[in-house]
Amino acid sequence: MNKILLLPYPFKKIGWALFIPTSLFGLMMAFDGFNGFPSYLLPGEMIAGSAADAACNTIAIIGVLVGALFITCSRERIEDELIARIRLNALLAALYVNIAAAVIATLALYGFDYLYVMVVNLVSLPILFLVIERMMLRRLGKEAAHEE
Repeated sequence: MNKILLLPYPFKKIGWALFIPTSLFGLMMAFDGFNGFPSYLLPGEMIAGSAADAACNTIAIIGVLVGALFITCSRERIEDELIARIRLNALLAALYVNIAAAVIATLALYGFDYLYVMVVNLVSLPILFLVIERMMLRRLGKEAAHEE
């Protein structure tokens, strides 16, 4: 059997510690129009500059991507062939949904709307994979509990 290169299990906790705060920060920036640090959190006199805005956007994107990578590419506590198959099926399902969304957005959107969708598309594949994999693992756990 081929060896799958996965990160050790403790990376999953590091991934969650990166993913949750940076995704919340990214959502706050999205509500403010991706203009850097959310203006509704700044006092009236403070106005962020373009370098700070770029840094905030970069931190949010890299934090979400690295966090999702650590979560999705870390081993489970018990890693066997069934978990590997679930991982592969979840990855394929996430890829199909992501590509379909990108094609639809390309056909339907223009300008900044398209740019916003592509920013979301950048981080949606690992997030979709994470959601689908967790749903499949939860379903497997429930089925195993019913068999006992």
